[in-house]
Amino acid sequence: MNSYQFDLFNAFTEKAFGGSPAGIIYDGAELSTEQMQQIAREVGAPATCFVIRVEKDDVHTRFFSTAKEYPMCGHGTLGLMTGLVERGHLEVPLGQTKKVHLHTSASSAVVQVTHLSNSRIEVMLKLAPAVFEPASLTPDQFKVFFGVSSQARDSSLPVEYTVSDFSHLVVPLKTLDDIRAVTPDFERIHEFCTQHHIDTVVLFSRQTVHPDSTVHCREFAPRVGTPEVPAAGTTNRALSCYLVRHDLLECSDGESHTVTSEQGYEIDRPSVVTTRMALDGKTPTDLWVGGVATKAMSGQFFV
Repeated sequence: MNSYQFDLFNAFTEKAFGGSPAGIIYDGAELSTEQMQQIAREVGAPATCFVIRVEKDDVHTRFFSTAKEYPMCGHGTLGLMTGLVERGHLEVPLGQTKKVHLHTSASSAVVQVTHLSNSRIEVMLKLAPAVFEPASLTPDQFKVFFGVSSQARDSSLPVEYTVSDFSHLVVPLKTLDDIRAVTPDFERIHEFCTQHHIDTVVLFSRQTVHPDSTVHCREFAPRVGTPEVPAAGTTNRALSCYLVRHDLLECSDGESHTVTSEQGYEIDRPSVVTTRMALDGKTPTDLWVGGVATKAMSGQFFV
């Protein structure tokens, strides 16, 4: 039996019992794909990250849900980079920022890691702007999938689809009460998403719990192994771009703008996802998504 260094982080939260869990196996190079998938199922988190190697400012890794391998993972990246700094695999002095190149088997990304003055590690993942296309969701489908009247949907805004590392269906709702009232039928959402090649469905409202937040959202992803997602970086990239696209933010060209998204509240895992971007007309540029992660467990994983 072999043992592997293991941490579990809650991403997008500064507190225990919030955020989106991500497991980290730090010495995963010798594991097969089948073993990684088995370990991810055993960990049971929305994502488990396997570190293949760290070469100065280049980190090679693989991300798995309980059901499949991810091409990239926002909340997994927060846990990964925080753990690498805390365990000394990645050097970022207090008060300084380092750009790291993150490589998976499917893609690469630039990550900005900042060692904050309070000793927390802020991790921001650079992502390309989302590109949208029209999508269809009938009133009957909406009612069946989410257990609320179609009157809850904000018909002044369109349902739209976007695909990058993941594919997302973005659905606007009118009020915070409407989004809290949603009771998802995960089996039917799974069937619909499989039929239409959708990884996640995100519902959002511009009414928020906290007055300084921009948007409140819920995300359902039974097709990729997480029925309701506590927090997700790539999804909030799509949501932030949707807000810009439909003039739902007060911001000017060239100025840096921050979107603060609440997620996970309805499943008792409150999370805060931050998106920072500049604008060129209605096109977001220099777009970064991230936040902080909090360690929940540390030890050994035995195989």
